[in-house]
Amino acid sequence: MADFQTKFNNSTNNTSHIIIDSNIDPSAFENCTSIQTVIIGPNVQTIGSNAFKNCTSLKSVIIGDGVQTIYDNAFRNCSSLSNVNFGSNVKSIGQYAFVDCSSIQIITMGPSIKTIGISAFENCTSLKTVIIGPNVKKIGASAFSCCSSLISVTIGSNVKIINDSTFYCCYSLSSVIIGPNVETIDDYAFYCCTALQNVTMGTNVKTIGRHAFQYCSSLSSIIIGPNVETIGDNAFYDCIALKSVTMGSNVKTIGRYAFYHCILLQNIVIGPNVKIIDSNAFYDCTSLKSVIIGDGVQTICDNAFNNCTSLLSITIGTNVKTIKDNAFYEYIIEI
Repeated sequence: MADFQTKFNNSTNNTSHIIIDSNIDPSAFENCTSIQTVIIGPNVQTIGSNAFKNCTSLKSVIIGDGVQTIYDNAFRNCSSLSNVNFGSNVKSIGQYAFVDCSSIQIITMGPSIKTIGISAFENCTSLKTVIIGPNVKKIGASAFSCCSSLISVTIGSNVKIINDSTFYCCYSLSSVIIGPNVETIDDYAFYCCTALQNVTMGTNVKTIGRHAFQYCSSLSSIIIGPNVETIGDNAFYDCIALKSVTMGSNVKTIGRYAFYHCILLQNIVIGPNVKIIDSNAFYDCTSLKSVIIGDGVQTICDNAFNNCTSLLSITIGTNVKTIKDNAFYEYIIEI
């Protein structure tokens, strides 16, 4: 690709349609603003880092079946790119590979893809639909962060971790199906997904990270699976539409501010394995009427149920040893 790199590595070339049939070097077509269409032939195995970075007129890419690796920043800031046809043998999409490709609307990943890199599709603001294939094992942090038009996501059956900020600020995301093998929903994973109404959580989830669903203001119900052990700090903070929470019996930790200002939440049952209800966990849940606290709880921390102004009934388990300051402050009628 040395000849291609010499010929195309500038912004004045007028070639708009290219066909490539050998491996593509790093930065080979970087800043070629006239390119509109790229066909990558079957003999190409790698698309180098920064290969098409800042090709701002590029609209369509057909990736041949020989390509196995798309390296970091390969199509970064191809702001006109609307159509990407992934070949059937692509295994890895590198970090920032399609970041700021603001015209892409649909991504269907081939069956061979195993790894999606950090921020691979971040800020693809026109992206509406993502189908993550059955063989994907790793989705990097912020992979789809700020994809503000993204409506639906299906996460394949081999993914075990939804990493930090994967779907951060995907404001249009309304439905998520989390695959059966996901064990961790990491910090900020669905932070500020304000349209999110439905989350189907696989039964193997063990950890819901800090701020994971914070500001998901349309989320009305959540079933926390039977194997979840940790609900992190601020996990459902300010989920103002949340009415129903079903909490599995294996939950051990409810973090600080976990359900803070969930103003429509009416009832909560805290299972037998929870030992500590951390500070401010249910603070300002102003519609909360009934609380059942399991026999495993030993400590109810400060402000845990503060300003729960509708609270009528509390059942406190037999092993509670410490109730800290203001745990039930304001408007308690009956205990």
